[in-house]
Amino acid sequence: MTAVSSTEQDPVATRAAEPLLRIEDLAKQYRADGPFVSKDLSFEVRSGEFVAIVGPSGCGKSTLLRMICGLLDPTEGRVLLDGKPVTGPPPEMALVFQDYTRSLFPWLTVAGNVAFPLKKRTDLTPDEKRARIDEAISAVGLAGFEGYHPYQLSGGMQQRVAIARALAFRPRILLLDEPFASVDALTKENLEDLLLTIQQRYADEGITMLLVTHDIDEAVYLADRVEVLGPPPCRVVEELPITLARPRNQIRTRGEQAFLEARALIHERVGLNRQRAGDEPTP
Repeated sequence: MTAVSSTEQDPVATRAAEPLLRIEDLAKQYRADGPFVSKDLSFEVRSGEFVAIVGPSGCGKSTLLRMICGLLDPTEGRVLLDGKPVTGPPPEMALVFQDYTRSLFPWLTVAGNVAFPLKKRTDLTPDEKRARIDEAISAVGLAGFEGYHPYQLSGGMQQRVAIARALAFRPRILLLDEPFASVDALTKENLEDLLLTIQQRYADEGITMLLVTHDIDEAVYLADRVEVLGPPPCRVVEELPITLARPRNQIRTRGEQAFLEARALIHERVGLNRQRAGDEPTP
């Protein structure tokens, strides 16, 4: 295990003694006579952590995320949430997809989309639901846009709606499957900073974030820890703690030596280093 340090300590809240989420020896095979997508894949996530998952294209990162949230059954191994096996989508988790255009309901307003997952929550009064909706919309910076429909919003704003919808449900674990891959660079930076703001805002509730991304810089910038996956059948080849100081800044943080060292190490471990394949980039 390789640690990356900085001159300041990470002030993120102290983690619980026991992991919130435990991935144990996961393996996935889509056909009995087919190759394994993943094999012997294991790691842990503690309450309040921001963990990023990176790996070469096609290594099964999204498949892993779907097994974690119970949308896909593993061929072998198990996922434990609070020590209990995940056998279906647990109410403690919310998933934000890459394609916000397909995850939002075009006939519903911003408020309607955010309210949708709360409709069957019988444990909340109408006033409590409204408070959650308003708070979630405010948390992603969309106050004043409650009555707008998705087609009236930019791509970045639509993805904020998707994040707000997840937040309104108050998940213990927010799963993010390449959520910023479809937006421009400046919007992406704004949304990255939004996630860090949300993590801090809900720190007392111990919100945990698990991000799948192709973007190594994004992983280092956001995460407390990066799990680096190898090629199929994928497993963890590096677990890299990121102890860059918080709050983080798009310019200052990305210029720190610790950031550059972590970035270089992950590039090498993922196999994107050109020196490993002559002058040609790894496909």
